[in-house]
Amino acid sequence: MNKITDELYERFKTNLESVNGTCVRASKADLGKAVAGIFTEAGIPDACVVETPLMKEGGVIEALESAGIRVCTDHIRLNAETVKGGVSENQYGIADLGTLVQGRDVIDERIVATMSEYYIGIVKGSTIVPEYDDMFDLLSALPEIPGFVGFISGPSRTADIECVSTVGVHGPLRLAAVVVDDE
Repeated sequence: MNKITDELYERFKTNLESVNGTCVRASKADLGKAVAGIFTEAGIPDACVVETPLMKEGGVIEALESAGIRVCTDHIRLNAETVKGGVSENQYGIADLGTLVQGRDVIDERIVATMSEYYIGIVKGSTIVPEYDDMFDLLSALPEIPGFVGFISGPSRTADIECVSTVGVHGPLRLAAVVVDDE
């Protein structure tokens, strides 16, 4: 995959914001600072973080702890219910939908993305595809399709039979994506 273009990033950002998500772009070196800034501005006191090599390289845990945010990296199943923030890496993104795509069999990534009040999904810019169909082309070309593929498009919302919209019933009240310039 190639480095994300400004046009593709703007399309992803615009479409995520149209479903009440927020989006920022950061270099790998500024990843931790970007994540800590989002949570600090929102008043999030603690977060579950699913560590990956990208998060380690970006200093996410150190930046959160320096900002005074308590971090849980283990026992996520036990902590996710009470911790306000959640951070995990997503494997792909779809620009035309402003959608993050989880494509791994790591249960903690799913838990963090659905149980946190404020979820931050990190995605490498080089893994964002332009359109929905491109994602299925990419997934079908994998040597083995993961046992779980989840699409995250903005904060959780639902409407009852009377069409009363409610946010956060089956997932986070707020969602942000951090697009990392990785190449």
